[in-house]
Amino acid sequence: MRTIDVQTSMDETAQSMLSDSTITSVSIGILKDGIAYTSHYGELDSGKGNTPNDETIYEIASVTKTITGTLVAQAVVDGKLNLDDDIRKYLKDDYPNFQYKNKVITIKDLVTHTSRLPANIPGFEDAFKKGGNNWLKFGQEVEKAMKNYNKEKFFDQLKNAVLDTIPGVIYEYNNLAPNLMAHVLENVYQKSFDELLNEFIFEKNGMTSTKMRLSEDEQIRLANGYDGKGNRMPYSPVSTWGADGGLKSTTADLVKYMELHLDTTNAAAVESHRLNFTVHSNFSLGYYWNIGNNDDGTIHYSHHGGGMGMQNVFYVYPAYNMAVSIITNASTQVTGDLLHRAARRLSNDLKPNGKKSIEEEIRAKTMQNVDEGIALYHQLKKDNIDAYDFENQNALNNLGYELLSKNKVEEAIKIFTLLVSEFPKFPNPYDSLGEAYFINKEYELALKNYKISLELNPNNTTADEMIDKIEKIIQ
Repeated sequence: MRTIDVQTSMDETAQSMLSDSTITSVSIGILKDGIAYTSHYGELDSGKGNTPNDETIYEIASVTKTITGTLVAQAVVDGKLNLDDDIRKYLKDDYPNFQYKNKVITIKDLVTHTSRLPANIPGFEDAFKKGGNNWLKFGQEVEKAMKNYNKEKFFDQLKNAVLDTIPGVIYEYNNLAPNLMAHVLENVYQKSFDELLNEFIFEKNGMTSTKMRLSEDEQIRLANGYDGKGNRMPYSPVSTWGADGGLKSTTADLVKYMELHLDTTNAAAVESHRLNFTVHSNFSLGYYWNIGNNDDGTIHYSHHGGGMGMQNVFYVYPAYNMAVSIITNASTQVTGDLLHRAARRLSNDLKPNGKKSIEEEIRAKTMQNVDEGIALYHQLKKDNIDAYDFENQNALNNLGYELLSKNKVEEAIKIFTLLVSEFPKFPNPYDSLGEAYFINKEYELALKNYKISLELNPNNTTADEMIDKIEKIIQ
């Protein structure tokens, strides 16, 4: 088996990202077995040759929520909060609207996006509608809405909020709840949120370049953000506490933050990873952390940060004694997928006994010509079977669904057919192939594959529903 070193994996992952025309720069930070690695690629401003470095500051957007969550966990460890407490216990004003049929909003509901409070500030959803596919227009509309928003309007919005169902039951991603959580933390510690960040997170971990608000000198180090067409995007103003996404940081500082969350002796970090709510079998919530499963069944903690002109992902893999941060100063509707795929590639490369991702190795060729991609798959399996992970059925499944997302249905059918031939005893490949045939209106073939999937997994309710639907169509 080929041994993949960290630097080679970072270099190859970055080059794969830079092959996308919307990406001009990538910064990667990794902490592996206690050793820190940072590498930077491309140029921050197209044509200027200014490669980012360890001093480059980025908006980390919603990765901020994990830091807020870590502070909440610290408060629980300190006995200042209890997850099941009614949040009104820590608020000065009365909020009779913070309950539904006698079920109150708790601290746990705030940190798991299940409070049913308004998800965003007024005007945020309208910005999506006005922006449409124009990312610059969307950013400008969001900037306008945020600049007219402040703490006074925040509390007015909460006082007028009407819960539509019982808190703690339905997951809906929420940007207001972390700021209310910041206010609660201020009340229980009698210190400002910024002071708490410095005391419990930044100073203890040497994160000297992580700030909510930058000085003039630090502002010079802040990367410009762009949309996928090279238009300069506005920065995100901090209109309230910024606990939902206002922090700026460097790759070097984020590696120090990794150290905190890989420290099994740190009570607050461990508490922040506690599973507090399950959305489905591969997605749960800790204290704002997303909790998911790796292909080998181990657990990771992650978050995506989507700013108007920058995006990043942050993953912690305790079973691999590793954490990963990837940042780019580009923001489009597909940037998040590129970042998550890059993180998967790094984790597959660098996990113990890791093998390179076959998905990434054949992806570019598959997207250009599916037959050549499949031929490369067979060639690599014949000549380099020990170097690539051919046991992960998600690799081909992901490629098939990416082709479907591009309306390349015939090509997707070929990939899913390969998937079925490689994993004939598993139900999901047949389910995916059935879906592709259904989209292509090849109903008999869709029905055949859904029936096999259901036979292999009698609990596959989706296959059961699709069989019923197809039989009604072909009657």
